[in-house]
Amino acid sequence: MAELENQKKFSSLLSSGVKALKQHPDYKTNREAGNKTGQSYMEKIAYKLGVSPNTVKSWIGQMGSKYIPGRIEDAKLFGIIWLILEKGCMNVTWFMELLETTSIPVIEPALPAWVASCLKKAKTMNDNGTIGTPPPEEINMVITRLFGNAAVLESEEKNKFSAHNLPARWSGRFIGRKSDLQAIYHWLLSPSPVCSITGWAGVGKTTLALEAAYACAGEPGEEAANVSDKWPAFHCIIWFSTHLTGLSFNDFLNTIAYQLGLTEQIDKPVMEKRFAVRHALQLFSREQPILLIVDSMDAAEKEVLEFIINLPQGVKAMLTSRENYNQDYKDAFQNFTIVKLKGLNEKEALSYLSFVIREHLQTGSAPNQEELRHLTPEMQAKLIKAAAGNPKALSLCIAYISDGGIPAEQLIQEIESAGYSLLELFEFLFGRTWKRIDEAARRLWQVLCFFEKPPVEAAWAAAAGLDARGFYAAVEQMRNYALIHPDRTDGKLRYPAHQTVIAYGEQHLSENRQLEKEARKRWARYYIHFLDTHLKREQPNIFYWRYLLGRDLDDLKQEWTNIRKVMEWASQSDEKEILIEFVVRTSHFLSRVNLPLRVEYGRKAADFAAALDKSMLEAFFRIDTVGWALMEMNELEEALIQIDAGLKRLSGLDAGNEDTRDLMVWGHALKSRVLLKAGDPDQAEAILSKVIPVPSTPMIRHRVLLVQGDLYLERKKYKEAIRAYEAANQISHAYGGEKTIEAYFNLGIAYVENQQFEKAAAAFEKMLYQKNKANPIELMYYHYGMARLFAKKGDLAYALYSSQEALHLAASWEQNISIRDETEKFNQFIKKKIQYQNG
Repeated sequence: MAELENQKKFSSLLSSGVKALKQHPDYKTNREAGNKTGQSYMEKIAYKLGVSPNTVKSWIGQMGSKYIPGRIEDAKLFGIIWLILEKGCMNVTWFMELLETTSIPVIEPALPAWVASCLKKAKTMNDNGTIGTPPPEEINMVITRLFGNAAVLESEEKNKFSAHNLPARWSGRFIGRKSDLQAIYHWLLSPSPVCSITGWAGVGKTTLALEAAYACAGEPGEEAANVSDKWPAFHCIIWFSTHLTGLSFNDFLNTIAYQLGLTEQIDKPVMEKRFAVRHALQLFSREQPILLIVDSMDAAEKEVLEFIINLPQGVKAMLTSRENYNQDYKDAFQNFTIVKLKGLNEKEALSYLSFVIREHLQTGSAPNQEELRHLTPEMQAKLIKAAAGNPKALSLCIAYISDGGIPAEQLIQEIESAGYSLLELFEFLFGRTWKRIDEAARRLWQVLCFFEKPPVEAAWAAAAGLDARGFYAAVEQMRNYALIHPDRTDGKLRYPAHQTVIAYGEQHLSENRQLEKEARKRWARYYIHFLDTHLKREQPNIFYWRYLLGRDLDDLKQEWTNIRKVMEWASQSDEKEILIEFVVRTSHFLSRVNLPLRVEYGRKAADFAAALDKSMLEAFFRIDTVGWALMEMNELEEALIQIDAGLKRLSGLDAGNEDTRDLMVWGHALKSRVLLKAGDPDQAEAILSKVIPVPSTPMIRHRVLLVQGDLYLERKKYKEAIRAYEAANQISHAYGGEKTIEAYFNLGIAYVENQQFEKAAAAFEKMLYQKNKANPIELMYYHYGMARLFAKKGDLAYALYSSQEALHLAASWEQNISIRDETEKFNQFIKKKIQYQNG
């Protein structure tokens, strides 16, 4: 039994819930005779709970304060709460405030899983006359409505997030650093939110962070196990690697979003995404802590540090950086832990050297094995001193000695006599290694700087211009010289390298501009072929349109950061043809992930096409790539300017050519659609009427019919609109069909207005290319469409929820996306209607 500790407040809150329930169609007073469930809304509620109407009236204070009971059976209490939450429009705040007036313990803040467990205690009358708990799927629907994205995170997405994205351990064994591991272990147990591992290049910052991370992931190495047999467990561990170009704030947020299962956040505008990602971290960390590890923090954009300064409770951050970056941290954090790394002590360094030497000998590929076998303890001690105990420098020295580049004693003498600083020592060793390796390995080394994330084998080999045999031989050389290491973290083998290695290769590349030009062209051609492989359709077999979306995009998304880097290079260089090739292939992909980027690259491609006197290409880019995207972003005036510029270019071409005629028809139809959105249906109809009779290919005819359907919809001719949309979708089957958002959204709206609700819901679902991987644009249209459907059916609570979901997604995507204004107006309309019904 639930004790009512504040009877007056309880009855007031419950009364407001019952009044909201009163407005639902299922509970409106039914005056027809013979209704077994009762005629008044109070009788219907009582019937569902298995109590008398007077009992419900006493709970809500309608019979006077002295009749409010002191306790209520849990099943009955949660029963009426369930009825209110299922059919009313009360939110989770109301739920919490109501329970706080009782003796039932509450969890603050409310979690979706906890609210769901409460609702499972409800007992109500089923349609078949039996008493039972609400079905799980109905509880899930209510939880989703109450919590929105939080519910998704806690139910579906939590099953999708990755426990960690740690790269593979970089050696077979971690040696030494016990005191440093202890310091990290104690920090993990402390309230301090941030720990910085600092030290010079190659000292082992990354390796130490990785070892600690694996210990927290339940896979401690020998040294970590010696520190403690129970390292703190984290719900999720997220690793961020910086590359030569550093770590952008956008990539930082994308990594978190991807690891938490929020793939719809990827490529949203950064300023919007940061709030969604922080909110997600806050939700996840309420139950179990999260660990973020930023490798080479000093190479990250300042916004990354600003984000980490304001991490929610339950999220810890481990950072690695050069020693001189400490002051930035000290100024930013009040509670901040520093672990300063120095070179390995002699005992640890000797153990490390023995391990490295043994690995070289075991591979059997070291030409100078005898030199390694006879490396005396005295010589090893001298080498350790010369390299200041730096593990990376020691591994480079052993790799160089093992290849027979120089006798060990001579190498030690050269280092000692020169008195190199650590950075100079790296330059010295890289320089000697550069001379020893063959041309194929040098090529691989130089093109590493092309890639935003470590390359897969095929991309790396293509950029370097190597066949399979030459590539693997060169990779083996680079591995033997400790320049790279293999890593398989996303199902593909990649080859990360230390930043000092990448920088040295880029330095050599900058000295050979011809080689760089040829390599970048090979790099670009590889990704053009990659896009053809993953985007190109069999139908329609027409230039530009053959890249309409119709395939799984997972592989493309994994490689997108590298593809975007190629496009950025092409847009800033004189490689006009290359950027044009990429924009032709990625325009439709960008329509679902980043409209502003589609406009940016589309404009540049159009300018490049104009410079090359390629009028048809320029017209394609201005009309469809840029004009269509600007329309979607609600920049209607600029959209008309771009479309008119494209049509002007077409006017100088052969009007009898099918491609010219098709694009001319689509340009005018698109202009008609923009004018319709701008509130000028008469002019829109006048333009469209001129192109409707013009013969065109099925793909263009599909688009013209969609615009015609939009005109009918605007004039409230719903049956005609349905016929136009259905005809458009039928025509698209001739070339494999399209997942056009506007086709199914507007068709769904026409069905809603014609009260064909099942067909409307089915049309909205067809907008979701992959239901479990739907992107934000698809989802915002879907939720707004469902809001219109619920409102038409009279279910205002669900209409409000769905419209708010659409608004949340629209705000996260782009402030001025066209659907936003319409959804905001509808949302306000629903709110006012609910307020009016509630009196």
